[in-house]
Amino acid sequence: MSTKKNHKVKDNYNFYNELLSKRKSIFSEVIEIKKVGNNHNTLEELIDVKHPDIENNMLLLVDVKVNNNSFFQFKLRYKEFIDNPIFRFDSDGDTHWNRIDGVPLTEQQVQTPHFHKFNENGIEIAYKTDLLKNEVTSKALEDIEHCIAHFFHECNIRVNEESFPSVKIMSNPLGFSFDKEDPNQNITFP
Repeated sequence: MSTKKNHKVKDNYNFYNELLSKRKSIFSEVIEIKKVGNNHNTLEELIDVKHPDIENNMLLLVDVKVNNNSFFQFKLRYKEFIDNPIFRFDSDGDTHWNRIDGVPLTEQQVQTPHFHKFNENGIEIAYKTDLLKNEVTSKALEDIEHCIAHFFHECNIRVNEESFPSVKIMSNPLGFSFDKEDPNQNITFP
């Protein structure tokens, strides 16, 4: 991980914190992930996120690896502020290093799963919540259904007052559905 500073975040850190901490809303109880991503190795879905203090919607990008559904990312974006995600979760992937002055070397390594956010100096850092540090709860969060609620809790997004969406991954890959369970039902073959 780079120690490159994002000066816009550093200079507007109170605004950045409000983007994350204020209650945000989405308006779909189910996030259906079915669009093929740009690299053709992932499926992705974009969801509008409404923040009470900004005019334009934020975006939530849910990205899932096609051949490994336990490898996923959640990215919260507000492109009117910065191009990069303002908050992110990685379920799997490389270990990140928080190369920050004053942090002991033994605490700089953050393995996945982990979150990413900016600190007051505009440096993107990786961190684990208490649930991710605990072996039992961390194992449960490998499931995207459980993890979406943890992500929403961490960055304060809800569907309704206190509910979280469910996630469906490519539930109808053929693009059509049958009216009957067996298309040959009630047909007699000679």
